[in-house]
Amino acid sequence: MPHIAVNNTEIYYEIHGQGPALLLIPGLGLDNTYYRLGEPLLREHFQTILVDPRGIGKSRKDDVDYSADLWADDYAALLDAINIPKAHVLGSSLGGTVALTMGVRHPNKVASLIIAGGFSELTKSVEMNYALRKKIIPKLGMGEEMAEFMGLWIMTREFLETEAGQKVLEASKKNVQQNSGDLYMRFLDAILRLGRRPASGELPVLTRQLSSIHCPTLVMCADNDHFIPSSLSHVIAENIAGSIYEEIPNGGHIPFIEKPLESAQCVIKFLQSI
Repeated sequence: MPHIAVNNTEIYYEIHGQGPALLLIPGLGLDNTYYRLGEPLLREHFQTILVDPRGIGKSRKDDVDYSADLWADDYAALLDAINIPKAHVLGSSLGGTVALTMGVRHPNKVASLIIAGGFSELTKSVEMNYALRKKIIPKLGMGEEMAEFMGLWIMTREFLETEAGQKVLEASKKNVQQNSGDLYMRFLDAILRLGRRPASGELPVLTRQLSSIHCPTLVMCADNDHFIPSSLSHVIAENIAGSIYEEIPNGGHIPFIEKPLESAQCVIKFLQSI
């Protein structure tokens, strides 16, 4: 599958299946394989568009200030370049934040939004988690220790006890370790800039912008996500008029890994309803 020049960078993407276009945006530091367990179910109903975000995987690793705005602009430009006027946009974790940003900055490109374990702001515990990663990387780099630290947060204890969980952990560790430590630090800076709650008590910018989103929106999360709490999904759902909120039972931070069938069915049901 090809690379394409858009928005002063080069993005790697793959297209599978037929039907309405569905753009799948992965989480922090991960590439298009993020949806490897759930996407085959989605392509039976939709034309799926998988991407490596700028700075990750096979996409170009640019020396720029990374931000949700930049990634959102990349994906809007990608849709233009591949002649897709409008797409359903699914984003998980940081990908959900970028999807929300697309809804704010490029509403004409977004047919609907599906946000899985995303956030428009950070709680203190989430902020501490991301800030701790910034302290670990200069000392240990993007090695096995960092990858295991992330694995402990994104998967449930129950899933880690299974053979399937161990396979996912090993795959995720390899994916994480492919990141440049310098670029990953920039990604963390982008998240902290976006999500920190100002000392003034004012809401972060993206949370304030959510009310401008008017497309059909599904806000989904797993009920056992001990990294990005469901309270942050509630913030999103409560600020987007007419949005639907769904919880995936017995899952962790990435429901498309622990509960791919249930997650895909939730997305399909939502999209077919609109």
